[in-house]
Amino acid sequence: MNKAIFFFLLSTLLLATGCERDPYPLSLDRFDVRWFDDDHSGTQTPGDALEFLIGMSTTDPDAEDQFITEWEFSYTVNNSFGGILQGDEGIRSNTVTLDAEVAIHNLNVPGPGQFEPGDVIEFRLWAVDNWGTQLEQYHRFVLE
Repeated sequence: MNKAIFFFLLSTLLLATGCERDPYPLSLDRFDVRWFDDDHSGTQTPGDALEFLIGMSTTDPDAEDQFITEWEFSYTVNNSFGGILQGDEGIRSNTVTLDAEVAIHNLNVPGPGQFEPGDVIEFRLWAVDNWGTQLEQYHRFVLE
């Protein structure tokens, strides 16, 4: 009888410790991009601007169990890192919002030279929570 109780308790303990829940995902609530043809060329040029309206949040019903610890909004030019436009690390937040206007001609071009037609500027939103769950979203802007 003691062996049966021992095996029952051991099985219950193993089942209880082996059933961790999957972490809740991060939610990209809003990722709106608006193009401004500032130079009135009718095409996508370095004289233009983009407005990003971004919102992300945690999805765990208990706000104390999940929180965003780091995020960044960065860009690359032709797959070369250009820079971080905004971000934060060491935070403890359930929501992050960003309203950023980016003038293309104000971005740094990695390496020598300047923007040329055909250059690809890729904007990246990245965030991570306290469980290591990550969120990524991209927007590509190709110069014509």
